[in-house]
Amino acid sequence: MSNLESKWWFVATVSGVSAFAARFVLEMAGIPSPSGWAQWTLFFFCLLGFWRCLSFLAWGALLLMAPTNPLLDKPGARPPRRAS
Repeated sequence: MSNLESKWWFVATVSGVSAFAARFVLEMAGIPSPSGWAQWTLFFFCLLGFWRCLSFLAWGALLLMAPTNPLLDKPGARPPRRAS
């Protein structure tokens, strides 16, 4: 997980958009309100899929805009050593 994925504002934004998108997809599929285990499982998988997709898209966009951004580094990772 990158530093970007550990920021509270990023998690809040991605989870909100993912929940909205999963709810929209389920409503379009004819499940307006999950009521059983199978429907909640579908909602969870849909939410997880959107979450990972949006996280990847944000990471890729940040990588294209600013490749040396510290948000892309893994926590605790050391910078590469320079050859002398």
